[in-house]
Amino acid sequence: MKALGHLTKWLRNLAIKRLEATRKVYEQRTYNNMDKLLGVIQKGDVVLVEGRSDISRFIKLFTNSSWSHSALYIGDELIERDSLSKEKYQMEFGADAGHLLIEAEVGKGVTIAPLRKYQDHNIRICRPYGILPRDLESVIQTTISNLGKHYDSQNIIDIGLMLLPFRLNPFKKHTINACLGSCNQFRVICSGMIAKSFQSVSYPIVPVLQKLQPAKPASEDNPYGSRLIMRHYSQILPRDFDISPNFEVIKFNIIGDRRFDYKSLWAEGGSEENKQVA
Repeated sequence: MKALGHLTKWLRNLAIKRLEATRKVYEQRTYNNMDKLLGVIQKGDVVLVEGRSDISRFIKLFTNSSWSHSALYIGDELIERDSLSKEKYQMEFGADAGHLLIEAEVGKGVTIAPLRKYQDHNIRICRPYGILPRDLESVIQTTISNLGKHYDSQNIIDIGLMLLPFRLNPFKKHTINACLGSCNQFRVICSGMIAKSFQSVSYPIVPVLQKLQPAKPASEDNPYGSRLIMRHYSQILPRDFDISPNFEVIKFNIIGDRRFDYKSLWAEGGSEENKQVA
């Protein structure tokens, strides 16, 4: 039995290593200007990533989304804690030690990485709208407290099963409060970990509307027009931060107040009309 357990573990690790391998074919659709990104990103922003690995492809397929991964930007939060942390992260990341992410990855668990890690990936920055400063600080510290935890692969499998067509969905009788995955405090996935931190201060991501009779009209204080019911954090996907009405999409690569000569950008002249003008 012991030998079988070792074999099972070895095969699982081998499969994970294979799935984590970087795919040769990857289309980066937008160049990420790091100077502009570092100039606009803020602590507490959620960074969505379209990964390069086979497991990223599977996650995108399961979740019907471009985004396979999410991380929380914490900036210089760790190097500001104490001199030992500052020395540790400066030795590991150099000048990037002041621009860090916390993330949960398959095979690695919850770790720290520099924002520059995703310079050559398709990414999106999502910012929680109107969150109180003390709540944002709590979100950051709660997420950091997950450092060292393991990745919950079962959570990803359960999400994939949950998204199957209704007749094939083994979770069709589960409620929005149901926990997916291992359901213990030692294992997390990237989006669930971040979602739990936001939910700990009652900040909504993709909540469910409570049915009211009659329905109340939306107001400035409550644009939903209803009380909200919190979805279990283990059901939250990277795409949910993108589609949530409560997170702003930050376009850091925009031209700004500079002239945008879009007709001159094309390798082959662009439209037929543009070719004639040229």
